[in-house]
Amino acid sequence: MIIKDFQLEKVAKEHENFFGILVFGPNEGLVKEQVEKVTRAFSVKGECEIINFNGKDLDNDPLSLDNIVRTVSMFYVNKIIIAESIKEKHIKIIEDIVLNNSRQTILIIKDGNLNKSSKLRKFFENDKMCFSLACYDDDGRSIMKNIDEFIKTNNLELNKDIKNYLLQSLSHDRMVSKRELEKIEIFYNKSESKIKLEDIKILLNDASSQSLSKMNEHVMFGNTSKSSKIINKLLSEGTSPISLVRSLINYLLRIQQTKIELKKGNNFESSIKILKPPVFWKDKDNFQKHCFKWPLRSIELNLNRLLETEVVCKLNSKLANINCEKSILLIANNGRQYFKN
Repeated sequence: MIIKDFQLEKVAKEHENFFGILVFGPNEGLVKEQVEKVTRAFSVKGECEIINFNGKDLDNDPLSLDNIVRTVSMFYVNKIIIAESIKEKHIKIIEDIVLNNSRQTILIIKDGNLNKSSKLRKFFENDKMCFSLACYDDDGRSIMKNIDEFIKTNNLELNKDIKNYLLQSLSHDRMVSKRELEKIEIFYNKSESKIKLEDIKILLNDASSQSLSKMNEHVMFGNTSKSSKIINKLLSEGTSPISLVRSLINYLLRIQQTKIELKKGNNFESSIKILKPPVFWKDKDNFQKHCFKWPLRSIELNLNRLLETEVVCKLNSKLANINCEKSILLIANNGRQYFKN
């Protein structure tokens, strides 16, 4: 059965015969966070023994997981098994365990990106005793929600400019963005004065975010060489290829919105007022050049290309880096015609 994260507590209360849940997706930080949330949600039913299991053990001993499930604890009535590295070839073992489980054990399997044809995913989505929870990269709405929750939880006072900057700068991976927000919390508690936007910029010193902005800039100016260098640097440092694609999507969307306003007869300054977050003053000159040089039709075509690339990256994570770079460099090559010397 497919569930959303907000349904976890309800599932914990209402499904007494529940046995397993698959938590998967490209957002590694969110997967980790949801596994912790699932563990807390089902631990409230009583004290549980929590056991970590590596699926690699199944290659040496196919009964190793079943033995853990069946072993009766001397100190706990219930147990939660958190398993990772479960492969498609292990699906029959998982099916048998679910079928014969005594319901005193909850199996949580965490995994990376799984496409719709995955046997493991299909089983957890369709079995009546199991649930499936997908964790995709955070979009703008999710990031802003996390920012608001962070501010409320830590009783912080951050102005609108800071929130907009965070929205634009934070990673689409929950774990990475959480670490950045924790920096702000530590700094806020030690600071004797009110935090300013400049403080946040210095504090985060988000090289990844700055590189993404530079990537967008070089791509739109048609500089394929510099674009390629930044793309490879970001990917080698572990930045998600989807983050690269989404960064450029967001930039093109902002250009599209501005060009639509310009088409209505508005001047540039009034046209960019609708943008949220607003264009930073240091970026305004380049943004204006991109808006005036790139045709709206070309912006729309490349937006479609990037949206298709994002889907392809999600479906095939092994080739995500290659597909990401290829798609972005095609756009950079396209931009060369608009900025000929």
